[in-house]
Amino acid sequence: MGMPIHAVTLDEAVGQVFDSLADGRGGTVLTPNIDILRQYRRSPDLRRVFEHTELVVTDGMPLVVALRIQRTPAPQQITGTDMLRALAAGAGAHGRSVLLAGGRPGEAQRAADRLTQVTPGLRAETYPCYVRPDTMVGELAALSRTLIASSPDIVFLGLPFASQVSVMTDLRPALPGTWFVGVGSSFDFINGDRTRPPDLVRRLCLEWAWRLTRQPWLWRRYLVQGVPPAARLAVDALRLRWRRDGESATSTGSQALP
Repeated sequence: MGMPIHAVTLDEAVGQVFDSLADGRGGTVLTPNIDILRQYRRSPDLRRVFEHTELVVTDGMPLVVALRIQRTPAPQQITGTDMLRALAAGAGAHGRSVLLAGGRPGEAQRAADRLTQVTPGLRAETYPCYVRPDTMVGELAALSRTLIASSPDIVFLGLPFASQVSVMTDLRPALPGTWFVGVGSSFDFINGDRTRPPDLVRRLCLEWAWRLTRQPWLWRRYLVQGVPPAARLAVDALRLRWRRDGESATSTGSQALP
């Protein structure tokens, strides 16, 4: 795939974040899927961002399957929602502060309210930052000022991917002790506005079809933009596996020679 992926479990990822916070160091977490892989392959700037990202975990099940095919498996699928729930729970236990930013008006606050209800001791702030193409520059500038002023331990960015990357890149120097976690539309799942598909649907890599039945306006993203990189991903994974199998067979044959 070319895209770096860290082979960690959810518990290991969460542990890395809080160990780093204990040492006074922040970082960034990205949770790529097929659409993000497509952007990664097209953008040299984005590839450089990934090279300096502390944690890149596999949100998209097709990525998990591709890693298995090429025999470099990730331990598990880790979605942005998984990271949000687990890190919020850890923040409550460790006395760390979190800030939820993004989503439609009111979504971040609803998500923070739900998380604090189930997480004793969680200190959660929110910032209503609904990004549209015509408002992105102003919204992100205002968000940056808020984050610098409050200096939270963990920031959950419920923003479009490009906006996540922009905030992380701009604010890392100003907030070296803060972790920035890209969670996309995870506030919807925390609030119960959307649900995950059954496990079988996810294992069969059919979550896109599940979402289309509920959000048909996403047809272009999945059927036009998503199919080509998914097909290329499968071919690349198979090609890498065959090459490694061939190298292994050649190596085995050489060892068997007298």
